Amino acid sequence: MKKLPPLLFLAALSACSGAQKPTEPDGAANYALYCAGCHDPGPGHGGTMLLAEKGVPVPSLIGRKDLELDYLQSVVRNGMIEMPPFRPTELSDSQIKQIYDHIMAQNLPARAAAFSGNEEL
Repeated sequence: MKKLPPLLFLAALSACSGAQKPTEPDGAANYALYCAGCHDPGPGHGGTMLLAEKGVPVPSLIGRKDLELDYLQSVVRNGMIEMPPFRPTELSDSQIKQIYDHIMAQNLPARAAAFSGNEEL
């Protein structure tokens, strides 16, 4: 009977260690957290509005097929115009790749579907 409490304690401890670890955010979650506020389509998004004022036909990132990963990573790391740079401690290279994959997997917004150029943003 004296061995029962330590065994119960060990059983409870092992059950706790088997608990699931919190999952890392995926590309969609990181896009929503770090990018959507400025780069989603439509009014009220600073990056979208700034590029629209410059006459760029595809101001949002979603659905872009003309972006290259190296270019996106360079802009994220170094910033551009109003966009601040993001350090590797804020967004890792693998998180940027996941965001890139999310952007590329989306469909182009209807109002920008006619775009076929390769202008760099």
